Amino acid sequence: MYNGIKDKIAVRTVLGVNLNIFLLGLTSLFTDWSSEMIGAILPLFILSIGGNIIVIGLIEGISNATSNILKGVSGILADTRKLETNRKGIVAAGYSISNLSKPLIGLFPNWLVTLGLKFTDRIGKGVRTSPRDAMIADYEDKNRGKSFGIHRALDTMGAIFGPLTASILLFLGLTYNIIIIVSIIPGVIAISILLFVKETKKLVKDQKEAGQKPTKKFLKMMIVLGVIEFASIDLAFIIVRASDFVLPAFIPLMIVATNILYVIFAIVAGDLSDKIGRKKMIVAGLIILLSISIMLIFNYPINFFSIMLITIIFIMFGIYMGVVDPVSRAYVADLSGKKKKGTAYGIYYLFIGLISMPESILFGFFYETFSYTFAFTFSSILLVICIIIFLFQDFRIEKE
Repeated sequence: MYNGIKDKIAVRTVLGVNLNIFLLGLTSLFTDWSSEMIGAILPLFILSIGGNIIVIGLIEGISNATSNILKGVSGILADTRKLETNRKGIVAAGYSISNLSKPLIGLFPNWLVTLGLKFTDRIGKGVRTSPRDAMIADYEDKNRGKSFGIHRALDTMGAIFGPLTASILLFLGLTYNIIIIVSIIPGVIAISILLFVKETKKLVKDQKEAGQKPTKKFLKMMIVLGVIEFASIDLAFIIVRASDFVLPAFIPLMIVATNILYVIFAIVAGDLSDKIGRKKMIVAGLIILLSISIMLIFNYPINFFSIMLITIIFIMFGIYMGVVDPVSRAYVADLSGKKKKGTAYGIYYLFIGLISMPESILFGFFYETFSYTFAFTFSSILLVICIIIFLFQDFRIEKE
């Protein structure tokens, strides 16, 4: 019987998921290729043009907060009657804004301009993410963990190609500016692929029934995930810490290792969470992040051991992200019920956005003003608190 979510037309699949999820994954792949060509070198670019670690924290905090708050707004708007049937249009606008704005950073080597263009890029990301996640959730009623895992895996393949491309171009002698400008090429490809994505059809009946409010359990989990975000570590700060041990051209290669592990674990963790539960997977990911934070507290001499240690840290960070990111998104879909998924993701990202700016700015302030030891000790303490809170909260999903 037609359930109001899926179109009656037979659905083509790729890698065991809906074709449209695969196409959205390819769009994310090329977008991340473009983004990570920039992201792998951006902290070092900012330092090279006169910025410091506080500036890096400011840019990361404002851009991430903008992205997540707008994800919240766009997610809620995506479930309104007028926009629920045009999620693709919102997603396309978001990808276009991002892919056409961020390469301009290379033309204007000034950290204030970088902040403005990163802000614009994050507007695009904020606009597209919640409606895109809602589309993915609607394409698949079952195996959502796998669906989000496949999408995130494709997304992160782009995050492998991006740093690898940046590293190759650095070894060839290209400047940070030129590499950032060249990133427009995969961005344009991403926009082109999105044209072939088809949106799901919904019955008007379901739209009328979709007015349910978020449950207390759902809102409680949003608060906990917000606390986890406050305790998390931005990759930008790990990049800065890595620059104490290795040459800049090698750092993108370490990010490649991070993202390879992300690809592997995004699929494995998403699929495994469908079987053993989301909560166990998230706790495991947080324990990995805690281990990373503790290792970054200490001072190490520059030798083979410290280089291997920082490489292992990048690998562990990839495992952490591969476990927590897709599983958290699938968890949100589970707790939101069958309807208003755009709103659910909107609330999720809104909480994350409100937390991410003070988190990045405060961490950058601690790092620059006191020391990396102080900053990572602070994060470690918060992570221990988060793990304890998450272990003792009840987020079991009741069947409808």
